[in-house]
Amino acid sequence: MEYKLLLGTTAVVIELASYAIYFFGIWKGKTKPHAFTWLVWGILNVVAFAAVLISGGEAGSWVLGVNALACLIISGIGFYQKHVVYDTHDWLALLGALVGVFLWWLTSNPLYAVILVCLSDGIGSVPIFRKAYRAPFEENVPAFAVGILYYPLAILALESLSLTTWLYPAFVILLDGALVILILARRKQSR
Repeated sequence: MEYKLLLGTTAVVIELASYAIYFFGIWKGKTKPHAFTWLVWGILNVVAFAAVLISGGEAGSWVLGVNALACLIISGIGFYQKHVVYDTHDWLALLGALVGVFLWWLTSNPLYAVILVCLSDGIGSVPIFRKAYRAPFEENVPAFAVGILYYPLAILALESLSLTTWLYPAFVILLDGALVILILARRKQSR
């Protein structure tokens, strides 16, 4: 359907604008990405992208593919800039992603992978929430706020609307929204 291609393309364009904002923040030295969290997010998005695409996501899955690539690039920048902290949450999130891939392979059911990706993403987000609480000016609110905009378009662009295809994008909307609220609240308290 043409309108789904348009929605998927629009979501990707907005997503690229979001990442341009984030990369600009890194370039200016104001945004300091948590390298390991972005690595985990990159791997989780690779798994989610594959699961959603295989489950009929079509244009609605494009956002996840672009997100996977952007997360891995940001992780690489974070490692290069030595913004690296490893903790239990990071390793649990990575383990969850790998278990999700294994369960998907074992059962041939991508929904298991998506559920584990959501759980892993929640665990993997703990360090960035902790960092945002401690150093709210080191994260980029506009980039995450724009993320709240493009995921609903991606969901609308899904060719097949099932729990497997919409669960992860909806979960990321909630996480991004919670992160934006936390950063803004902490910035207000810090002033």
